[in-house]
Amino acid sequence: MLKRRALEFKHTPTIGRTHGIHAEPTTFGLKLLNWYAEMERNLARFDAAAEDMRVGKLSGAVGTLPPESKSREKVCEHLGLKPAPVATQVIQRDRHAAYISTLAILGSTLDKIAVESATCSAPRSARHRSTSAKSRRAPPPCRTEEPDHVGTDQRPRRVLRGNAQAAFEDIALWHERDISHSSVERIIFRTPPSWLTTCSPRPPI
Repeated sequence: MLKRRALEFKHTPTIGRTHGIHAEPTTFGLKLLNWYAEMERNLARFDAAAEDMRVGKLSGAVGTLPPESKSREKVCEHLGLKPAPVATQVIQRDRHAAYISTLAILGSTLDKIAVESATCSAPRSARHRSTSAKSRRAPPPCRTEEPDHVGTDQRPRRVLRGNAQAAFEDIALWHERDISHSSVERIIFRTPPSWLTTCSPRPPI
């Protein structure tokens, strides 16, 4: 959708802004193309992180565990997993942190789209929409138009970013493992990827 809209509006002029102040002209299509390129990177990150998580091991004991290697390969193959090439008592948590942080980055991109859509809809940015002489008059001094949906859009994905910080803290375990990560993961992995689309940003058009 973003790519199609970017091509549709590639010649539609709009004001570029730095620090909220008018700068050189740009096009609305370029804004959309920037979001499209970022989402392409996000999808590549997600595919890589999901594939990195697709590993398994069997034994929960500590040690070199040579007897489990053959049965591990069979069980992992049956489950559609790859045997973890190296593991201790647990799968190493850098894999989990990469997956959770990828969800957080993807959510931040959706926030970026929501914020830009809201600020472009603010009265100071959208006066070019007015066409009649009456609508071009200055608005009353006390008039406000708050894009209240932006705060609602961001709240679920703020949780995803908090989950990423928790996942980073779980990487450093004592020796072969400790119990500190278990309670955290019961929470952060119960936050489904569907939260990315909860209160998703309103279309910019």
